[in-house]
Amino acid sequence: MPRFDTPINTNDESFDRVLNAGYPVALVLWDGGALDTSLDEALRQVARMDAGQVLVAKVNAHDNPQIAARAVGTLPALITYRDGETVTQAAAITAQTFRAHVDHLLGRGPRPMDRPPQQAAPKTNGHAQPFPVSDATFQRDVLDSDVPVLVDLWAPWCQPCHMIAPVVDKVARDYVGRLKVAKLNVDENPQTANAYQVQGIPTLLIFKNGRVADRIVGVAPEPLIRGKVDAVLRK
Repeated sequence: MPRFDTPINTNDESFDRVLNAGYPVALVLWDGGALDTSLDEALRQVARMDAGQVLVAKVNAHDNPQIAARAVGTLPALITYRDGETVTQAAAITAQTFRAHVDHLLGRGPRPMDRPPQQAAPKTNGHAQPFPVSDATFQRDVLDSDVPVLVDLWAPWCQPCHMIAPVVDKVARDYVGRLKVAKLNVDENPQTANAYQVQGIPTLLIFKNGRVADRIVGVAPEPLIRGKVDAVLRK
């Protein structure tokens, strides 16, 4: 059996082979950018010092939606596995978090908390489905969110809104942990719709850091929606 003494990169196609490599797995999901220096060093040290006991793997969640859907909370996230089964999960991990979960995976320490306390709802959304927002909750759930938010402005009588809903649901599933997806009924919440000059529905607004980063009006095709979401997440 080969010894992996450096972190390996995996993807949606190869991940089953990683799980079946014969080792416990510590999988780090990140957004494709530069990892925090201390966390990156922790991954390298654990892979080197615990070679033959654990396999440290990394996956770009941005390019691998199937694996990304397993993550809970804000990236970088961690999932540990033993015999192909999930052991622990953590969001917004640090070097210390990573080491604590690996120690537990290898029987050297107690079970850590699955998520840091600051990741509790409503600031992050680990649910793979859209959630409702209103005029009253818009500031808290959208503008103050620590991850980008796609807001679907709709109404029950709007047939095009129902046509685009399955795509919005799919985006919520595929981008869980990286993007919150919310739905706002414009009939019940005209204040928000008026504030953002929404003149037709469906309208999708993508918020980042409390501001509209992009806008999609009408029944847009899924690739266009994903492309705009990806562009916002890369900024």
